[in-house]
Amino acid sequence: MQIHSHWIFESAPHHIWPHFLHAKMDNSKPLLFRFGIPKPVSCKVLEGYGATGNTRQCTTDRGTIDQRILDYVPDRKLRYRMVGSTVWCKDWIGNLEDEFTLVPMGPNVTRVERRSEFVAKGWLAPVKQLALWIALKQAHRYASKNWRRLSSETQSTDQTPEAPQ
Repeated sequence: MQIHSHWIFESAPHHIWPHFLHAKMDNSKPLLFRFGIPKPVSCKVLEGYGATGNTRQCTTDRGTIDQRILDYVPDRKLRYRMVGSTVWCKDWIGNLEDEFTLVPMGPNVTRVERRSEFVAKGWLAPVKQLALWIALKQAHRYASKNWRRLSSETQSTDQTPEAPQ
């Protein structure tokens, strides 16, 4: 099954990109996360920098998810696959891959696309598949809200003020 989301950010790709690799989410807790869906808290690359083969770790309020980076093109594309997890629903997942693509649309406008591909496994797999779709769709919305916030903060601290006339 697949989820495809896209958003327009009023930031250049280089303001958005670093937050896919190292980010801390806000403290809000949207409704579905209150029912036990793992809420993202932060992410980091365990080796300290992004590269194909390195491990991106997502920390949630329910455990961690380790993801092997499969494609890495700075400011353009990041793709990874889940390779381990301590989250309670880990045994439901046969495969989970995420891909982010950044498409510049202007000087400070970027289309951010996220595609998640996943397969549930085990007893009641179709029910688990639906539950995973709902959980991942909520995670897409929540993470994009935070990446938008973080990229906006990065952009505002990166700009130099105009000189007085």
